[in-house]
Amino acid sequence: MSNQSGITADQQLLDVLNNARQENENQYFIIVAKISNDSTAVEVSDQFTSLDTLKQNLGDEPLYIFIKDFNKDSTHYVFISYVPDNSPVRSKMLYASTKNTLLREIGTNILGQQVLATELRDIDDAINDTEINKEALLTEHEKIELEINQQQRQMKMQSNGHQLVSQTNGTPSQLNFQVMVQGSSLADQLNETNLISFKIDSTTERVELASKKNISTPNDIEIITEHPSYTIYKNGDLIYFIYACPSGSKVKDRMLYASNRSGFLKYLQEGQKLPMAKVIEIGEPEELEISLISNSNSKDLKKEEDAAKESSVKKYNRPKGPSRRKRN
Repeated sequence: MSNQSGITADQQLLDVLNNARQENENQYFIIVAKISNDSTAVEVSDQFTSLDTLKQNLGDEPLYIFIKDFNKDSTHYVFISYVPDNSPVRSKMLYASTKNTLLREIGTNILGQQVLATELRDIDDAINDTEINKEALLTEHEKIELEINQQQRQMKMQSNGHQLVSQTNGTPSQLNFQVMVQGSSLADQLNETNLISFKIDSTTERVELASKKNISTPNDIEIITEHPSYTIYKNGDLIYFIYACPSGSKVKDRMLYASNRSGFLKYLQEGQKLPMAKVIEIGEPEELEISLISNSNSKDLKKEEDAAKESSVKKYNRPKGPSRRKRN
């Protein structure tokens, strides 16, 4: 699910978005786009000039919505990825994997706030709180395009002892969220506290620290039970990545964590320079097999892997031929 879908933006959609003009003093210019029936392109579905009309025409299918409020910002669109909780799982996956490609083709110069909406109320909140949440919800691509705002944010975050992914060497192309790293690098933090858990805050579009703890043995590992999570555990010189998705998690949370798992893992390995000994995926926290993370050094792990490979190789024994009957 974290891979790109290969679906591209239709040229008509690009032209409509780039050539929007205010007509008849309407406050809003709204474009609704959907993935075509043959799953090859994102195309224009509807066009509206009022929020009420937009909401009246929304159903249970995911959509991409572009809203330009001429009274607030005549240059940029509010982009809403509308994915209702009760929409088909396949559609959710398709729209999640197409979003990044769509935004890249449209160009961040015309995009402002970006919102993930699961119900009509989220759309109202996005429009009413645009000025409040605009900076918090900027994506990495937007910060690159809006250089002045980027510098201001970087100066502010550095003064508070924080870093954003965009300020590090690693830029995961498949991660839809920013990652907040407080204080020193994760490699240094793992030397002090060897168990670090992360959560996704969809309202701020950030992957944030959930908990930090120093434990003595793998048996003391604690996994968040209320929602999915990403956990890093360092045992000796080996680092393990644990992705947990408890059965009681909301569908929206399951989609968020699953679609960003590979991107976050890439960020840890390339951006934070954390080589992973093993990547472990579990459902319930109690499903974690301690034997998978019992090794504390790379030599022992290599021996274990070699032994496992050797035992898995089937030896070929030449079958014996039929025994000859003895002649009397």
